[in-house]
Amino acid sequence: MFAGILLAYLALLTKNYYWDGIFFAQTIEDAPNLNAALLHPNHLIYNVPGYLLYRIAQTMGIQLRAVEVLQILNCFVGTAAAFVLFRILINSFKSIYLSAVLTLFFALSATWWKFSTDADSYIPSVLFMLISFYLILPNRRPRPFLVALTHALSMCFHQLAVLFFPVVVIGILLQTSSGPAGRRIVPVVKYSLTAFLLTFPLFYYSFYLVTGTFAFTSFLQWVTTFSPEHGFTFNAWDNLTYTLRGHSRLFAGGRLGFLRDPGDPFMVGMAGVILILAVLFFFKLFRHFRELKTAFSHALKDGSRFYPVRLLCVLWIAFYVVFLFFFIPQNTFYRLFYLPGIIVLVGTFIAPYVDSRDYVRRYRALLFLALVATVNLTFSAYPYAQVRANPPLALALEMKKVWPPGTIIWFATWNTDNALVRYFNPATVWVEARPDALDIQLEELRKRGAPVWLDTTMIDLQEGTPEGKHWLETHAIKRPEYELVNSKYRLRFYEVNVTRALDGR
Repeated sequence: MFAGILLAYLALLTKNYYWDGIFFAQTIEDAPNLNAALLHPNHLIYNVPGYLLYRIAQTMGIQLRAVEVLQILNCFVGTAAAFVLFRILINSFKSIYLSAVLTLFFALSATWWKFSTDADSYIPSVLFMLISFYLILPNRRPRPFLVALTHALSMCFHQLAVLFFPVVVIGILLQTSSGPAGRRIVPVVKYSLTAFLLTFPLFYYSFYLVTGTFAFTSFLQWVTTFSPEHGFTFNAWDNLTYTLRGHSRLFAGGRLGFLRDPGDPFMVGMAGVILILAVLFFFKLFRHFRELKTAFSHALKDGSRFYPVRLLCVLWIAFYVVFLFFFIPQNTFYRLFYLPGIIVLVGTFIAPYVDSRDYVRRYRALLFLALVATVNLTFSAYPYAQVRANPPLALALEMKKVWPPGTIIWFATWNTDNALVRYFNPATVWVEARPDALDIQLEELRKRGAPVWLDTTMIDLQEGTPEGKHWLETHAIKRPEYELVNSKYRLRFYEVNVTRALDGR
């Protein structure tokens, strides 16, 4: 099962990169050695193993870009997380069938599948969070030092793992529920103090390496930084809409519009498979609908033995849902941090019925799993593994044929679009230019014979003033074939005729 999950991930590495992954990869490739430039407060150590693996691949002569190294790493880490979840489910429910179905539902859910094939820090952070949860299961003996280490690693891969702290505390208290009240707090203190001593000094020293100062106020600002265009929002209706939408996209996602691609019979064939699976599932569901009432009664009457695990899952989910209701609620991928909690919680309601004497396996859960996984394969994983599903990437690769090595690209501001284009054109040189200094730079570039282009941000800046418009008319060659402008994207590149521009001046 886990070999199949890994192969599914490796075979369908996404081309729909999240911008963070391109940023990570560029940082790794730009780093001359293992230095502070690889450290980032939100995902402190994520770039370090990526850098080491990238350099190892280079030393072995394996021609991989850093983003590919990070993607392959995530495939293995995502599979390892599924394995740990399976161990949690087996430990809690003792049913191989139920544990396997829930594990596959987790591994092939839309957002987990997508980010397990992308370059990002969420997947390794969740892996160590899952290991921490396994260590605090109520039927296991307390291991405060080990869980402090795994939780600290989770926080070092991504800061959002800090919200798991109360869950660990309650988990340790449940593990020691039979002991004297005074002694139950001891393992909690051991865990809390160890986790603090593992994380705080590491973050503080990393801050010093990055900034060269130990100023505590600056450290607090550094460690709580986030993208300036996002943050906390308090619009209740919008936040509720984002929250509900995020949970649906967490499990099933993609675009139905991919069916309009006439050149891919696979999509049409898989759409037919989806219809067949949907018919079979709903047939099974309605034919034995009365059994659901029995299952619900078992979950209420016989589910008391799962109360401790259920309590941990509810707390796990609640802390994250409340925080993410206000903090960038539109980011579905942040919900990966409590996706395992949802899976285990669902299992606590199914397991009592599976264990009952009148249980008859109808394979409804397996059919539902097959339906959701096929939907995600057809409308998300498979199409997003193709370059054509990411138009900015397709344009970036097209520009690689146009720009010879050493081409100068002038830009005004840095954004995710030109970062993507730059990454996939590593032989180009991107220069942040000022409009009032362009002519001086053109004089120097004519002597060197380097071709010069303008990116979208520089074109927009020039078009914003009469002088800039005139400069474009006399200096730039519009290239509509190298534009991507529609309701979703806005990418343009103009070529500068250096010789004509300077002669005209």
